Order: sequence, then C-alpha cells, then structure tokens
Amino acid sequence: MTVALVLDLDDTLYLERDFVRSGIHAVAKEVETRLGLEQFLAVAQILWDAGEHHRLFDEALRHCGVEPAPSLVAELVECYREHQPEITLAPDAEHLLRQGQDYAFALVTDGYLSTQRRKISALGLQHFPIGPLVCTDEWGREYWKPHRRGFEFVAAHLPKHADHFVYVADNPAKDFLGPRALGWLTIQIDRPGAVHDRVPPSREHAADHHIRNFDELTPEVLDALLAKAAVTAP
Repeated sequence: MTVALVLDLDDTLYLERDFVRSGIHAVAKEVETRLGLEQFLAVAQILWDAGEHHRLFDEALRHCGVEPAPSLVAELVECYREHQPEITLAPDAEHLLRQGQDYAFALVTDGYLSTQRRKISALGLQHFPIGPLVCTDEWGREYWKPHRRGFEFVAAHLPKHADHFVYVADNPAKDFLGPRALGWLTIQIDRPGAVHDRVPPSREHAADHHIRNFDELTPEVLDALLAKAAVTAP
C-alpha cells in the first residue's frame, strides 16, 4: 500500500512567524538605508507581536514619525515578498521527509509565486523526495486554495501510484475543503505560535484529525486513520 502524503508549507513544515521576522529584518534594513530610521525594526516587531498583521509597515512608519506614502509602502511590501528568507524546517518535519521510502510526498502551497519558491529553496525541499512541488500561484490567484486544481494536479502527476491520499495543513479556513471534496483524508497540524486561526468556520472546513507535530503521525496512527475513513485514491 502506498500513501501519498501531501503537505502544506507555511506553519506546516516550518513556522511562518520565522518568515515574518526574516522579512521584517529585510524591510528594516531598507528603511534604515533610505530613511535613516534605526528604530523601525523594533517598532515593527512590537506591532506584529501585538496583532498588527495587515498594515504593519504603514503603522510602523507612523510610529517612527513618517507618513506612509502608498508608493513607499508598496516598495516595502515588495522587499518583504522578494527577500531571501532565513527559515529552517521544523525538526519533526525534517525527520518525516527523511522517511522518503515510506510515502509518496507532494506539496501544495498558496502565496505569491516568487515568495513561495524562495521559501522552498531556503528550506532545501528540492533535496527531498517530494514531487510534485505545487505553488498554486503558477496558475493565478483564482487557483489558490480552496480551489481543487492543486490537489487534482498532484493526483495526476505523482511519480508513483498511490492507494491513499492524505493532506496535512494548518489553516482550516481554506486548506481542507478541496481535498475533502476529492475524498482525501485531511489532518490539521496545530503548531504553537502558528499565525492563522485554528477554528474552522464550518463543519465542512474542518479536518478529519489533528496533530501537534509530525512525530504524532506515526505509521500506525496513519494506518488506523485510513482504515477508519476508508479513504482511497480517486
């Protein structure tokens, strides 16, 4: 029996907050070079930790006494998205991926294409037996999850036949509708410090099972979950 273990990226294989901090550092360097604002880094980090996640750079500039011109903010956002991230795999995720002979691995991730590709490179995922590595933004934002296209692509392009499909991800607002509609087993990973809300907006959005890390997803646990759900390949 071959299990296709399909993985999300952000807050699944690593902590997204580490990418955020890496991006804030990159933007702070740009702001200090252009505007001489040495305090921007500390201000932005405090604001992020306090829950300012949508207009972070605008508010950080205001707190530093600078009116945030839209053109400047757009350039800072571009710097954030295009920076080379300093991120590492969670130890349990790396341990899982080194068990390459046990599963057919694939990845389905949303987000701006160049940003996600930089994350994949920084984490070294190209060196693990993962294929395909699907960034849904390759097809346009309309194909981001919960659209099914990324999951259908995986099912059609895995290098070897799979008897069962399992999707592990973190965000119930969008991650599980698509694979559930295809009859896949879904597992929500609830890492401490994850960015997105863990509460599903409806029963249809909820995953079949929860784990705190991949160490809990032993072959015995996965076999039991698959037997209970009777999930088979489409």
